[in-house]
Amino acid sequence: MSQFHFKPFPSLDTPRLHLRQLLHKDAKDILALRSDESVNKYIDRPPTTTIEEAKAFIEKINAFIANDQSLYWVICLKEADEPIGTICLWNFSADQKTAETGYELKPAFHNKGYMHEALQAVLHYSRETLSLESIEAFTHADNKSSRLLLEKNGFIKDPERQDKENANNIVMLLRF
Repeated sequence: MSQFHFKPFPSLDTPRLHLRQLLHKDAKDILALRSDESVNKYIDRPPTTTIEEAKAFIEKINAFIANDQSLYWVICLKEADEPIGTICLWNFSADQKTAETGYELKPAFHNKGYMHEALQAVLHYSRETLSLESIEAFTHADNKSSRLLLEKNGFIKDPERQDKENANNIVMLLRF
């Protein structure tokens, strides 16, 4: 049973961003994000190809949130409620001291510091509100941008862990 309670959903704000819960109205943006070839380049998942798949994904994610199993934020610019990416906390350890993070961003918004800003907000929430002791991230060894983002935020390669599902991934760890 989860000690976490994600109701009401914890929206987060940064100087330029608003991180909010995924809504049904976001289906077109989720389809665009999860079907983009450059976004999926380093992610081991089939691309989303239909609006129905995007809607089913939204339903699945919101069920996890309703059951206090994970958090999944849509990243929006403050001046617009249009999603530019997503970031999540999931795969909480049984003792709820560790979680995994994942993120993706529309290519038009790469290299502008948005994901760094969003990740800092999620890490602060993880440490200060959830009292997590560590965060893991699995990133493809060739995804230099993701590795640099994680390193910039204090993550280091965990030499003791391997991704059993994808040998191309490295495990990065941040201890608070």
